[in-house]
Amino acid sequence: MKYINKTRLASVKITSTGSVIVCIKSANLSSCLYFENTDQLAEAIRKKHVRVKHWIISVPDSLCITKSIELPASDIGQAYKMLEFELSSHLPLSAEEIVYGCLLVRKNDNLLKVLVYILKVKTLENILAKFKSIGIKPARVMVDSVAIGSWFNQDKNSDVTQIDILLGKENLFLSAAKDGNFQRHEKISLQEDNPESQREHITDEINHLSAEFSVDKQPVLRITAKANIQAKIKNWFDGNFNNIEFLELPQLNAFSKGSACPENEFTFESVVTQGLVKAAEDSDFVFLNLLPGKALKRAEQKQLITNAAVTVVLGIFLIFCLWLNFAVMNWRIQHACQKISKEIAPIKHIAANVESKRQKVKAIQAQLSNRDQINEIFSQLYKYSPKEISISQMSYSSKADAASVNIKGQADTLSSALEYSDAMKDSELLNNIQIINAQQIPRPGGSVVEFKAECTMRGSLRVWD
Repeated sequence: MKYINKTRLASVKITSTGSVIVCIKSANLSSCLYFENTDQLAEAIRKKHVRVKHWIISVPDSLCITKSIELPASDIGQAYKMLEFELSSHLPLSAEEIVYGCLLVRKNDNLLKVLVYILKVKTLENILAKFKSIGIKPARVMVDSVAIGSWFNQDKNSDVTQIDILLGKENLFLSAAKDGNFQRHEKISLQEDNPESQREHITDEINHLSAEFSVDKQPVLRITAKANIQAKIKNWFDGNFNNIEFLELPQLNAFSKGSACPENEFTFESVVTQGLVKAAEDSDFVFLNLLPGKALKRAEQKQLITNAAVTVVLGIFLIFCLWLNFAVMNWRIQHACQKISKEIAPIKHIAANVESKRQKVKAIQAQLSNRDQINEIFSQLYKYSPKEISISQMSYSSKADAASVNIKGQADTLSSALEYSDAMKDSELLNNIQIINAQQIPRPGGSVVEFKAECTMRGSLRVWD
């Protein structure tokens, strides 16, 4: 079993026996797939063995009303718009009952001759319902004759007139193309699968087409038929046509490995499906689509919504990618900072320890540098303090340019405490002592005076760094 990966374009044709021919858009358009019936294709689509974005189908020319109309238009697009109002004068049907498409036949000055294919909406709805039951919603509906003409005109040669002959199992298809534009077609039913019995009728029709569309030189005759009758067909035209080409039939492959693929049984359908793929991408047939206008508008709106949704999703994805990029950069920076911090942490710890030890050393140095002065203070306190005064506490603090001594003590009387500063006048260090508080505290059997004194010393300090 051959699985078809998701492809943009594919055509499908249901044969008269109920089998199905599918042609997919690929680099090689010479291969078609054969399905035994519509159920096999429906199952393949349901199981996503066949995945196609845009399906193309065609309707038989016999179901269409064909009109050749000349319009005062500058291009095929303008002519297509004019047909909406022009067709009411050519048909006994309202605009709501029909769908139509057109292609260019010839351009003369300001007049365009177009070939219009008209199909009843009810007929189209029946055809679409059949494909919907398979799981196919066509994006384009074309005509068999245009698909066949497109298949024959693969080289797009606009300098020659060509007559194309497709010899199928039950019918023979004739078409004429001039200056690269499709002109006319005809379908001849074969009796008992025997084209030889209608040789005269077929050659007369071809000669008639040749005389109608080629004046200066003979047209190119392109023939597609089974290999076993090509020589016989060529003999029909020897002496009448000098330029005869035989085109190779499309190769038909069975979708399922175990299925039998009939050889040369579906020549017509294979050519149509391959021609549809080519015609769908040809700008000459851009206005040949028999889908109703509402369906096309819905498809366009759906496509616009899809494009908008895709744009929004891509925008969100882009913003997410930018955010993710910045987040990753931020994470990397934080990670690098953390790594550096971890590397620096031991150094900072060592630095902190060093600083702490330096401060301790500095404090010790300061204490050692003031030791002599403290000894001197104690010495002078002992020397100059009166006997009535007893020192209970002394605190010493020093700065860069000064030192201070705070003293707590007791005196027998309040007057002795207040006179303590006068008693210390002879001291070199403590001659500036001041009593800042003195109060009499009762005690059992009497009372005692407690006082606080402060002395600031300047100019004679020595501090180590």
